[in-house]
Amino acid sequence: MIIQKRINYCIGGLLGIMLITSSCSKPKPIGEVFVIGGIHQSHKNAQLYTYERMCEIYQHLKPDILCVETEQKYIDDGSDIGMPFDFQKFMVPFARKDKIPIFGIDWWDREKGEKWKKLQQKAFTDSTLIPEIELIGGMFSLLNDYFKAKDFKEINSRYTTDIWAAKSDFKYHILSQHPEYKFIVEFEEERNNRMVQNIIRIVKSHPDDRILIAVGIDHKYYIERELQKKGIRVLYVEEIIREWWK
Repeated sequence: MIIQKRINYCIGGLLGIMLITSSCSKPKPIGEVFVIGGIHQSHKNAQLYTYERMCEIYQHLKPDILCVETEQKYIDDGSDIGMPFDFQKFMVPFARKDKIPIFGIDWWDREKGEKWKKLQQKAFTDSTLIPEIELIGGMFSLLNDYFKAKDFKEINSRYTTDIWAAKSDFKYHILSQHPEYKFIVEFEEERNNRMVQNIIRIVKSHPDDRILIAVGIDHKYYIERELQKKGIRVLYVEEIIREWWK
């Protein structure tokens, strides 16, 4: 009986140590961000996720900081060059009115960008890639049609984001097999990675703030995935509505 009690005490002690070790081994998430995907010109034809809706969403979320798809120098000079219209006219003005910090997180290289544009045009008219390009275009078209009838919650759901990621991963898989078009993949990944680096720097400088990251939906999946790898808490739509929505 005494031996059994000692065994039970030992087991209980070991379990306690394991629980403490487990909880200590998990690093506390850095910051708290939500990545909202804008659909740019497609907002114009959307029934629910309209340009005006972007304004409403910002007002509901009331972030402490807004990160937006443009270069920081264009935030600093107030020109907002390169900023998508849905953010430029329907989010940023309200952030300025609220006097919250606004950071440009985008990166662009003019020479590389011009090469990227020309190669994309060539790739999408390349007769050797017709089946693959039609599939990519078809997936984009289906998603765009879906966006017309859906609202913020559905378009920014993890499921729609996963579908978009699959489309992009397929595109990169195809283009990476062609030496000439591999640059398209490299440039887009460099841009996304630069954006992620900029966001990480901002999050680390403001670990207790709620940060809204407004980017085109094409960037959303990549940014979320990389931030999570770095231990940053990325909120999903359900969480953002529960925790930020007012």
